[in-house]
Amino acid sequence: MHRTASLCTAAGAVVAALLTSPASPPAHAAGDDDRGRRSEEVLRTLVPSPDGPGCAAAVGKRGNVAWQDGRGKADLATGRPITSRTVFDMASNSKQFTADAVLLLAGRHRLALDDPLSAFLDDPPAWTRKVTLGDLMRHTSGIPDYQDLLEAKGIEVTDPAGQKEAIAAILAAQPEEPPGKRFSYSNSNYVLLAHVVEKVTGRPFPSFVKEEFFDPLHLNMTLAPATDVPGKAKSYDDNDGAFTPNSSPWKQYGDGSVHTTPAELVRWADNYRTGRIGGPHLLTGITQGAVSVGDVLRPRGIDEGRYGAGILLLPDRTLVHRGDWEGFHSTFIVSPDRGTAVTVVCNVDPPDHFRAANQLLDIWTT
Repeated sequence: MHRTASLCTAAGAVVAALLTSPASPPAHAAGDDDRGRRSEEVLRTLVPSPDGPGCAAAVGKRGNVAWQDGRGKADLATGRPITSRTVFDMASNSKQFTADAVLLLAGRHRLALDDPLSAFLDDPPAWTRKVTLGDLMRHTSGIPDYQDLLEAKGIEVTDPAGQKEAIAAILAAQPEEPPGKRFSYSNSNYVLLAHVVEKVTGRPFPSFVKEEFFDPLHLNMTLAPATDVPGKAKSYDDNDGAFTPNSSPWKQYGDGSVHTTPAELVRWADNYRTGRIGGPHLLTGITQGAVSVGDVLRPRGIDEGRYGAGILLLPDRTLVHRGDWEGFHSTFIVSPDRGTAVTVVCNVDPPDHFRAANQLLDIWTT
């Protein structure tokens, strides 16, 4: 699941806490030392050389970090290594927070998934009366991706552009097909959902996510589009072994740009087991009404599944999502029993981070 366009709070305090607070202690149950060695081998296979860009990974067990490690360079210019404390842009793995924010408000009867998009716009185009919030959440709106729309206007990913420009481009366009017809992944859906949250609550979306999710769960995360937060890895494109920096000044949000470490993301995953935030309504809403994605994700290693609330549900009940933006590539997986979670994130496109994440899940669930 990729994000083709970037995703505001002050990042400093949150990221400073991330860099100074102790990481969750590793588990010491029988067999965990062997699992740790096998996990390290997975990471070494994924990142053969420690001298180029690389990856970090973490495994969570019922909310505790059981294993975490990093390999490669976070910054080629300075030689700064990737460690378990290195911060990454999680790209489209941020979408789950947007969808869960909508579910949280639905549970409070502030909105409903069958509400039309037009109800949350000041001057809605006619077509927005037929698109529901549920269509946006499950990528069945038919709305084209805003990156394509901006680029059609001559705005490249290297040019400044923010939420206002993206929403204006979306609303000036037309859906490519009737809403509800089929799954078609579009970052526009989640930019619009972030706008809906702001319209309903009167609060900036990054602040809402921080106050409703990050702070109550003591998660060291921040939502900060196009921000070089402290401790963050640089991202790179690989051109036949020549690495060039990859960055964009785009500042859209809702579709990505949560910055954190893999360890913090696997800690967050335990909310899919406990429902501490959102309760039963959110846990049910994550997969309720999920729609088939067909075979569109087969090139990315996913043969079948159903897309729910910012997350993909596989036939065995595994939850999974992927993200790609500015040379950052992430995979997030939660086991069918919701007891184990894995995050692998890289600052260059690796051979197969999705396969590595599945290998780690197998190591820690068998």
